[in-house]
Amino acid sequence: MNCCGGYLNHYGDYSSAQIAAGLNYTYGGWADGNSPSDIENSQLVVLFGNNPGETRMSGGGVTYYLEQARQKSNARMIIIDPRYTDTGAGREDEWIPIRPGTDAALVSGLAWVMITENLVDQPFLDKYCVGYDEKTLPAGAPANGHYKAYILGQGTDGIAKTPEWASTITGIPRERIVKLAREIATAKPAYISQGWGPQRHANGEIATRAISMLAILTGNVGINGGNSGAREGSYSLPFERMPTLENPVETSISMFMWTDAIERGPEMTALRDGVRGKDKLDVPIKMIWNYAGNCLINQHSEINRTHEILQDDKKCEMIVVIDCHMTSSAKYADILLPDCTASEQMDFALDASCGNMSYVIFARSGHQAAL
Repeated sequence: MNCCGGYLNHYGDYSSAQIAAGLNYTYGGWADGNSPSDIENSQLVVLFGNNPGETRMSGGGVTYYLEQARQKSNARMIIIDPRYTDTGAGREDEWIPIRPGTDAALVSGLAWVMITENLVDQPFLDKYCVGYDEKTLPAGAPANGHYKAYILGQGTDGIAKTPEWASTITGIPRERIVKLAREIATAKPAYISQGWGPQRHANGEIATRAISMLAILTGNVGINGGNSGAREGSYSLPFERMPTLENPVETSISMFMWTDAIERGPEMTALRDGVRGKDKLDVPIKMIWNYAGNCLINQHSEINRTHEILQDDKKCEMIVVIDCHMTSSAKYADILLPDCTASEQMDFALDASCGNMSYVIFARSGHQAAL
């Protein structure tokens, strides 16, 4: 498509759009986590909405190596999640159920205890952080515009984020919040990690930043056995791919906004809709090229609205789908083309971020032509 004049690009993805934005503002870029094998150096593992037992190649991937590492370190594992997950399944030391979407409130309550009881890693905060307290505020920032003031109720909202305050929001008892704060602050190294569930709601980027603040407050960033607060890292190999040339179209929209770009493309602006590369879109999307993906209807939200948009030929005039199966998205195609499965072609098979090692396998086709 780059060779044929280019296309409207996108940024972000369905999986991690808000955590990518939130941690970019926290760390200045994508924040990877320590490998789960590093938990062999940890004293405590705290998982916020992180369920690799079901989401990361099930028990054959991250969960297996996480448990191997815990056997070496004997680290306690606390799972904070609205539901009891397969990552626990009797292997956790404690499950703390939480009201969905309230992780940021919990972290604020934990931070209040850490700050008022002088349990934060002050040398780390002084050396590496901007905006934690008055002395680390950048020039020109408003007085009390820092994190510590917000937690203690000295900021613009005037609300102290006490354990009592957090308890009414999260449904977690005040006493357990106080105990958890002390556990996290005094167990070092502590492996604090979040999955991609906490960010999947309104203002989800704030939840991701809040959880990462626990790792920052306790100085567990950048050390063996610690973590950045992000999802666990994985091994990877640099891999050279077929060159695709450059897309001459510099305009892009959020991955999630493609249905809006079909319906009201010329109305979408940089300020209101996050259009990048231009102040506004010139035209709506009139054609979709969907290769090996079922996101058109299966993964996009508001399925009834999406269905109405896709079946209206006056809006999106051409949909081309290339796939191995008759997926839900393929049923909307004007042109539907088959493809080979991975076992029917020569290709490279990667480790898919599922374990404690990285590899590339050159796979031959399972069907060889008779000579």
